[in-house]
Parts: sequence; C-alpha cells; structure tokens
Amino acid sequence: MSTDYWRVINWHPRATSPAENGHPLFVWPHQGSGRVDDPDGDCRVLYVGDTAQGAIAEAFGQFSRWTAPILAVPPSAPAGTVKALVRYEGDPAVLDLDDPYELQDLGLRPSSVVSRQRPVTQQWARAIYDRGGHDGISWWSYYEPMWASFGLWEYAGLRVADDPVPLSLTHPDVLEAAGVIKRLFS
Repeated sequence: MSTDYWRVINWHPRATSPAENGHPLFVWPHQGSGRVDDPDGDCRVLYVGDTAQGAIAEAFGQFSRWTAPILAVPPSAPAGTVKALVRYEGDPAVLDLDDPYELQDLGLRPSSVVSRQRPVTQQWARAIYDRGGHDGISWWSYYEPMWASFGLWEYAGLRVADDPVPLSLTHPDVLEAAGVIKRLFS
C-alpha cells in the first residue's frame, strides 16, 4: 500500500531531472542544519510531512507573521522558480519515533527527538541510519503533534503523484496550517 507524503519545494516547471534544482525530487546537496541531516555528507535527507498542512507548517512555521516574502525563492534558484506544494506516493520503510517502544529500544527520550540541538538529533539519526533496515524515520511535528514529519535517506521509491501546486498566502492549505499553528497574515 502506498502512502502520501507532502513537501514545500522551490519548483521550476522545466526541471526534468531530480539532479536539477527546481525538480520535485531535488535534494539540496549542502545539508547539515536539518534535524536528521548527516553532517558527514554520506547521505542526503529528503524531508516530507504526512499532510500538506504539516509540510507547510514545517516550511514556514518559524515566521510569526506570514507575508509575501516567505514565498520568495532563494537567489540561487533558476529564474521562473516558485514555492510550491508537491505530493509524493511511496512505501518507504520508516522507523516511527512516535512509538514509545521504538524510543525505548533506542534509548531515546521524546525530548531528544524534538530537541533544537542539531548535534543531538543528528547523532541519534546517524545511529539509526548506520543500524540499517530503514529508509528513514518519522517523528511528530514540532509545530503540531498531530502531524508527522519524515526524514528519508532512501527516497528512490517515491514518485511525484501530481504536478506541484504553486503556493500563495490564500492557498487553502496555507490558511489551514496558519490557523492550526496560530500564525498571523499581514
């Protein structure tokens, strides 16, 4: 059975290869600040959510006011790139860190999972990666625990389910995410 995953991306409609900046499966090669990034660079991590709203909250939640600049793309993005929401389908083998038995087996506390101290989270993520047997991990969203966040180091089995949808501040999923995590528009 296939599962849906969601992600906010910098989308360029002419990007045809996952190696191209702007493609829905492009993963930035210079990682290191994400929760489960590998600072040694042995693997790249694709971050997704289990809902569109959760992916949007993870992308923009750090901002207390949601204004047009949050939808700006980085200067390094190709001309014509826009912020977009993409849905994937796939069935990766994911270790669920919302399962207390998994946490116990790993010797992890819930507070270690959602810690803002990246060396802490990256250390346990690397240990899980080294152990093998999983394509990634999931945990509850920092912004709303009803949403799950995923870090996938093996994502070749994901496929883009639909064309990416350009985001705006009036997009229904943006409005819903903002309402749930109490963000203001101005």
